[in-house]
Formats: sequence, structure tokens, C-alpha cells
Amino acid sequence: MATFKSHATFFFFFSIVAFSCAALEPNKLTKNTAIYFPIRKNQTSLQYYTTINMGNQTKVNVDALLDLGAQSVWIDCRSYLSTSYKRAPCGSNECKKAMGSVCLDCNSTPRPGCSNDACGVYAFNPYSEYLIAQELGEDTIRASSTDGRHVLAEYDVPKFQFSCADADIIQGLPGDHTKGLVGLARTQVSLASQISSSFNLPPKFVLCIPSSSESIGDMYIGGGPYYMPPTIGEKSLSFARTPLVVNPISTAPVSSEGSPSDEYFISVKHIEINGKQVSFNPSLLSFDKNGVGGTKISTIAPYTILHASIYEPLVKDFVKEATLKTIKRVTSVTPFGACFDSKTISKSITGPAVPDIDLVLEGNTISEKFTLSGSNLMVEAKKNVMCLAIVDGGSEPRTSIVLGGHQLENRFLEFDLSTSILGFTPSLLLSKQICSHSRLI
Repeated sequence: MATFKSHATFFFFFSIVAFSCAALEPNKLTKNTAIYFPIRKNQTSLQYYTTINMGNQTKVNVDALLDLGAQSVWIDCRSYLSTSYKRAPCGSNECKKAMGSVCLDCNSTPRPGCSNDACGVYAFNPYSEYLIAQELGEDTIRASSTDGRHVLAEYDVPKFQFSCADADIIQGLPGDHTKGLVGLARTQVSLASQISSSFNLPPKFVLCIPSSSESIGDMYIGGGPYYMPPTIGEKSLSFARTPLVVNPISTAPVSSEGSPSDEYFISVKHIEINGKQVSFNPSLLSFDKNGVGGTKISTIAPYTILHASIYEPLVKDFVKEATLKTIKRVTSVTPFGACFDSKTISKSITGPAVPDIDLVLEGNTISEKFTLSGSNLMVEAKKNVMCLAIVDGGSEPRTSIVLGGHQLENRFLEFDLSTSILGFTPSLLLSKQICSHSRLI
């Protein structure tokens, strides 16, 4: 224990391609090639995770939770026996890059996660809200390349930085198999940043989040092209785009005083239901002097969360529009505030035929709409009952709108850090596609 010392079979593709398992040199990718990681869904916890193959000689597969807002990568090192692991010394350049703030010593048998003179970085579990300084280390991981259609080859990525979790922080993770957390925030030590840097790729990543636990979605790091059968078109050509804005006050559990947030926020101008604007105080959509307000994108929140002053009029207007479609409201099922008799809801190409909700966003020249419809709006709460998959965040949340996982599924989301732009597609269901596939992984 460290103590403080001082301070699948088918890859949405058309043929099966075998992996090349040789340890290839990083930054030797061919043009229009990106790095690929799978995304899986835990149907019980409603969380998303990926798998990282770690270690040089002794290889370990680690299932790790995906967190758009987390600053770094941490894993359970209690049974991590890789002989190529190295701890980052306190005060080293690696330590500074990872925002290390303390030095750690080991009072038991040395192992990964328990070394002397080790850099300590803070790791946070967003479920248990457990925060602790952990040993920073580095090791080789493997990453697969793709041309957007096929998995091409497997590459070694040396000197990948991560911290070693202890038993307490692991216990708070959802699911029995998840043994770490992958951060994707705007930091030098997030998974996306480290991979982009190692392969000299553009600083961008794309998520195609699956709605099913039975198959696999996609994470691309380094750019497109992005393809999705049965159509042959490249998906980025149809992206709508909106600026990624920065909250001037950090929302991280640990940050330097006065530093901006490294999470992903977008600028919502207003909200519409069936083209009719929902009435609420528009100041909630901006940041105040303390960084409160705004709209954040989250893979941790299972459902979108709204400030009570936005939630209440939105539900009222949604129920009104649903009633006009002869959809019958029934008793609510916790945690949802608006539930309906599913027998009175017809079907559409995107799922349940309910009123659309549009987040009207800032665009380059015109407003863009992030449309929530069908399966992205509704969830089956119990037999014959479907509920609006949006929840009340109370009257004093830190963020006015948290766009949650259910609303992100089955669409491409491209986070371009070089231009601070979010690119996104409409629901893939409109073109009879989904992010869930069976992959060659």
C-alpha cells in the first residue's frame, strides 16, 4: 500500500482480416488510418467500457470504464504482473505531464502500484466519489489500426502512462469485470491524447456508442474515414458541427485554482419540442462567474439530467405534445417523471413515435439541431410502460444540462481538439443502421 511521503466475428465490414501481431513502430500508420478500440455496454449498470491489452511480456486484458470527463487512465494493479512496468519517479517530467502533486512510498512488498519515490496522481471514481493519490507508471499497450472499414494491424504503444488503483476505488466501479477507468478529457494523459501523440495523428477521436450489450461499438482515435454498412458513404461528410466551449472554472475533483475545465461542453441556445420552444430562464444555458450552468456531454450519466427549472417546463410541454398524438400518460416510474402506456405509442424508424426534442446549438453560420427522437428519448421502465429517459437534476446542479449516454447512442460523435469542434450525425436509425455490431476483436 502506498503512503504519502512529502507534498466479435464481423467488424461492420465486408471481409475478415487477420491481425498482424508484430510489435510495429509507432507513428508509421499509412494515410487515412486511425487507431481503433471497441466500445461495449453493460446492460445492468448502463455504462460503457473498452478493453486495453497491457504489458510487454506478460499481457493483461483490462476492461475499463469510458469517461469523457476523466483526466487520465487508471487500472487495478493488484494482480498486474507485467515485467515491463516502470513507475514514474516523483518530480520527473512524466510526473509533471500527468499533473502529479505528491510523492509516494511503499510499506509492503514492492509491485506495480507500490514503489518508493513514486509520482502520485489523483484518481477519482465518479460513482463512489472516491478520490485518492495513486502511483503513476508506464507500460506498453497494444492498439489496432483501421482504415474505417477493416481492422488492419496491431501496434505496440510504449511508455503509455496510467496510475495504479487500490482496492477501495475499484470497489465503487459498476459491474464485476470492470477493473479500471479510461479518461478522454482534454489532457495530455487521456487515452486519446496519448494515442494521438504516439502515432503523430490529428488530436481528435470519435465515439459510436452501442445501445446493446450483445455487440460492439467503436472508438476511433486520429480521424476518419468512418463507414457504416449497409450504406457506402463516409459518415463525416454528413456531420453537423458545433463549437466545443470551455467552462472557465474547472469541474474536476482536483484542479489548479482558476484553471478551466477539461470536460466537453457545448452551447445550447434553446430547446424545442416538435418545433415549439420550451420556456425557461435562458441564463441557465450559460456559465456564471463560478462556472455553474451550461451543457456538458457525459458517458457516465446513463440519462440526460436537467436543472429542475428546465426539466419541469420540458416535461409539461412533452406531455402536451404526446397527448395530441393520443399517447396516454400513466403513473411515473422512478427516476423518470413522465411515463406512458406503451400500447398507445406507435412505432417509427427511430423507435417509439413520440414528439422530438431538439437541442438548438451554435453553428458556424446557422444553428444546428441535436435531435432526440424515438429510442434516444424513451426507455421501457416496466411491462407496457415507457418513460421519457430524462431526469430531474434538482434546483442547484453544477451543470444545467448533462447530455447522458442514452441520448448519445447510435450516432457518430467526433471530438476535434485541434479546432474545438463537435461533429455529430443524426440518429443512425434514420438510415437503418446502429452502432452495435459483432466485431473481429
